[in-house]
Amino acid sequence: MALEDLEVNVGDTSIKGVWIAIVISFGSTIGGGIWAASQFFAQLNEQSEAVVEASAKADALVARFEDLKEQSNTRLQAMEVSLSNMEQAMTTADVENLQGKLTELGTNLEQIMKAQAELLDIRDRIASAEKTVGESEIRVNSKLESLETLDARLKRFERDMDDVWTAIDAVNPLGGS
Repeated sequence: MALEDLEVNVGDTSIKGVWIAIVISFGSTIGGGIWAASQFFAQLNEQSEAVVEASAKADALVARFEDLKEQSNTRLQAMEVSLSNMEQAMTTADVENLQGKLTELGTNLEQIMKAQAELLDIRDRIASAEKTVGESEIRVNSKLESLETLDARLKRFERDMDDVWTAIDAVNPLGGS
């Protein structure tokens, strides 16, 4: 028995085997398209969540960077005041008090060296934070570009689906719309 000889009667309508094969192939194509669309939207959702997460991390890093920057500026200002005071004290110091002033100066220099070591550590942490923020921005931009590409693919997919529906309507033996 050939496919052309197959015939199904539904009510008063007789459907030939060729039309059954066409309907089954269109139905399986549409089912596959629906499955592909659901997979696409799942991937799109994952991309969106990754972008939101990366944006939140970038915002946290920017806030931390600003805090570190403010702390270092405050310490630098305090050190400048301290240095200015020491310079003023040295100019007003007389020779009789020179030994005491030299001892005080030595103590102040030790404090300055400790503060300088702290500032160098802060500078390194700021550089690390700037690097991390830069990397996060690159990742966020990459994710945004990926979403734009996915958007274009989705528009093309919608256009293809509209073309398929138009073709189905054109081929439909029952008249279509």
